[in-house]
Amino acid sequence: MTIRTTSALAAAFLFTSALAVAQEKKLDCKGGGERQNRVCEMRESSVALTGKLDVDAAPNGGITVNAWEKNEILVRARVEAWGDSEAEAKQRLGEVKVLTDGGKVKSDGPRSQPGGKWGQQKWSVSYEIFTPTKIDLGLRSVNGGLHINNVSGNLKFETVNGGVTLAGVNGTVKGETVNGGVNVDIAGSRWEGTGLEVGTVNGGVTISVPASFAANVSASTVNGGLSADFEGAVVEGKWGPKKVEFKAGGGGAPVKVSTVNGGVRIKKKG
Repeated sequence: MTIRTTSALAAAFLFTSALAVAQEKKLDCKGGGERQNRVCEMRESSVALTGKLDVDAAPNGGITVNAWEKNEILVRARVEAWGDSEAEAKQRLGEVKVLTDGGKVKSDGPRSQPGGKWGQQKWSVSYEIFTPTKIDLGLRSVNGGLHINNVSGNLKFETVNGGVTLAGVNGTVKGETVNGGVNVDIAGSRWEGTGLEVGTVNGGVTISVPASFAANVSASTVNGGLSADFEGAVVEGKWGPKKVEFKAGGGGAPVKVSTVNGGVRIKKKG
């Protein structure tokens, strides 16, 4: 057996192991912090495959998307509500609807102030979603983190207050947050798609890249440190703005990360 075949089998084993872990249901109603008169329930529903899935968790809610081996989509929603009394919270919880139709997932419910001011909303919905490995995604939130694991496709996402975590993704990947860190864990030997571009304004960025990975890697920050473990990766700038650009494994699709206020670390793994 050649070294290349051995490496391919090892990569396939790691990917299968990652899928097995990702298929575990983790979202639940435990915890809840210090909020008084909080009620919570889990809801599950199936969504028809259309090739694309749009998920809107705004204004309050996080989104986690995991790839699995089934040719179907499962949406798990954690619905929470709170109020001045437990009875009020339960009534509000019953008024929250999770809508899944036409490849779109979103929620609707009562506004606690006249005029529908989202900022005064006293309920939230967070999602844990399981999809086939290949699918296009559009994710949006305001107050909530975004996580995508082992999915390949046209992946677009945005949030304001929350971190972004990407693991084993591929395709055309583009997204941002304003207040939150970014963590990217790349798998495989090269990028399968047109590239990745992800950034934040206030938060650090960590990107883990396999030693044998082939891509054109670039990273930048304005206020923060920048380091890269790869040979030939020379950081430009000492005070103020800094950037680094290098060809990993001979080069390939562009992989770009950036922040304004925060450090950047490019880690070599394997």
